[in-house]
Amino acid sequence: MDAEVVDDGVNCRRMTDEHETRQTAWDRFIDALDRAGQAGSAADVELPRLAPDLPIGKRFGDLTRVDVENLSRFATSLGRRTDVVTVLWQDMDRKRKAQAKAAKSKR
Repeated sequence: MDAEVVDDGVNCRRMTDEHETRQTAWDRFIDALDRAGQAGSAADVELPRLAPDLPIGKRFGDLTRVDVENLSRFATSLGRRTDVVTVLWQDMDRKRKAQAKAAKSKR
């Protein structure tokens, strides 16, 4: 029997626990983004440990477009909506660019 298909109860439970832990971490992250956004800006919310290919500890406002795409893929893997982080990040990016443009035109 392949190691991948062995269900001895322990490995199956470990995978389920890990998936639930990732879902919980995701839900807490989204809640933190929501609270911070309602308070004015979600830029300072740090990315928790969600997956090895994500920039753990990086501020949401410092994420790159590629980071957000990877975050969206992660959301999809959990069966969660991807538009939450994508739209929030795009709005922040637009505001940041508008502020930079306004500051540049004042010079």
